[in-house]
Amino acid sequence: MLVTMYVSALVRSAALGLIVTLAVGCVSSAPENIPQVRGEFGRRPTVTVPDLPPPEDARMKVLSQGDGPVTREGQVVVTDVDMRLWEGNKPLMDTYRLGQPTTAVLDGRHVARTWDQALLGRSAGSRVLMVAPASYGFGPNGMAPAQVAPGEHLIVTFDVIGGYDPRQQVAEGSPEDMGGRGTVPAVRVKPGKEPEITTWGQAPRQLRARTLVSGKGASIAEGDTVVVQWSGWSWGNKEPFASTYRRSGPNGFLVKKQTVPPGWHEALKGRTVGSRLLLAVPKSQDPSFTTTKGGVGVPQDADIVYVIDILDRRAR
Repeated sequence: MLVTMYVSALVRSAALGLIVTLAVGCVSSAPENIPQVRGEFGRRPTVTVPDLPPPEDARMKVLSQGDGPVTREGQVVVTDVDMRLWEGNKPLMDTYRLGQPTTAVLDGRHVARTWDQALLGRSAGSRVLMVAPASYGFGPNGMAPAQVAPGEHLIVTFDVIGGYDPRQQVAEGSPEDMGGRGTVPAVRVKPGKEPEITTWGQAPRQLRARTLVSGKGASIAEGDTVVVQWSGWSWGNKEPFASTYRRSGPNGFLVKKQTVPPGWHEALKGRTVGSRLLLAVPKSQDPSFTTTKGGVGVPQDADIVYVIDILDRRAR
């Protein structure tokens, strides 16, 4: 889910242990008034706020160093987020309970520039703490969360899952039509482009999952966090109802029921990173489904087709 979805909901290089001042060129010594954060990467943190005034400027601290690839400029960053107020330790946003990390677009138009400092140049698997006044620790142009005064202070804990190119895909299979064979649609995927459904085949009566490209990475297990590039179509419609190619780029999902759209839970488990999947999901798969806990919905009373590129996974 995009950070902008959270903004809408709420508003309607550093080494391990280094503390950095981020605001207006002001430099200060390492402060004592930094919250204590406990817990393992991938688990909702426990945050204890000291009985001290909050720092006047935005500050960041790497709490644990990951061992994955380093995020870089031009990528989007998929990350779990726990956001709360310093004042009263009031929770504001929590992707851990939603089971869906957020995709942070670091272009100055979706989140505050302080997020760039917290998330760029970080190894995947790192936990980073940021403390900042609400006026420049949340949204662009001084946007604070709803019902939060600009002078109040945010405590944000990031668990960095990874950085990804906005149009990243798995290693290329054939650019010609894949799938087809009468029982599932045929799809064409060109490098860096959104997939196209070229023929539809027969509407599904049961879940069908076909591997179009077989990856050689780690296998996906129940409870893992996966990072995917995906598009979805109502049966027979040329235009997708949702596509990460048209939004921010890859999304993260927790592989559990109710945290992914119908059919994904069954199809993703046991697949490998680097794979491309074609799913045909009948309307009867989960007729009561409306949205995931993270807010991803699908058209109602419709058979659905997905093309999913599995880019990454991280155990929780």
